[in-house]
Amino acid sequence: MTSKNSQFSNKVMTTWVIVVVCVIAVLGSKQFCESARTRSQSVESRVKGDEGAPVRIMEFMDFQCPACASGALYLKQFMVEHPRAVRLEMKYFPLPMHRHGMESARYAECASRQGKFWLFHDYLVERQTQWKDLIDARPAFMLMARDAAMDTKQLEVCLRDKSIDAVILKDKAEGKKLAVTSTPSYFVNGETAVGKSQLETKLKALLNDSKK
Repeated sequence: MTSKNSQFSNKVMTTWVIVVVCVIAVLGSKQFCESARTRSQSVESRVKGDEGAPVRIMEFMDFQCPACASGALYLKQFMVEHPRAVRLEMKYFPLPMHRHGMESARYAECASRQGKFWLFHDYLVERQTQWKDLIDARPAFMLMARDAAMDTKQLEVCLRDKSIDAVILKDKAEGKKLAVTSTPSYFVNGETAVGKSQLETKLKALLNDSKK
């Protein structure tokens, strides 16, 4: 009788172990899929412009970089004037020399997860002179988040998410593989342009070619 009870207990224990393992596996798979979906949405939200645009630009930028702000404002205006000409993808490349480079990228990435990337991007570059020299720029970033009508509670949770840093560092690693060393660096139809001046030259040349 004792032997039968022991066998029954072992079967019950084994069954519970299997159930627990299955639950963990399902939850882990769900979390992995959700994380992958979020990362995919983040990348998509950092792309703008006509899908059929003849000019494809991949930009590596540091939000605290003054040259990046200048280039971003120029490119924004160019895309307004030539709405079907450019498809732009922005990638993070925070530089160690900039105190708020990484933190501004983290806020931007969290904004992307609320579908507010380009609005927040514009606030960062347009107001750069207001926050770049601050000792702590986080209050300024939170103000921008409120101005962008972001969910600040969701933002605070997002900022504690370690996957945010992973996305940013992945972009930076990609840039390094492409020999990016400074910002802003652009890849215009696969060709490198460093800084606003080179970007402007390439875009004018492409526009002239398209008119021939």
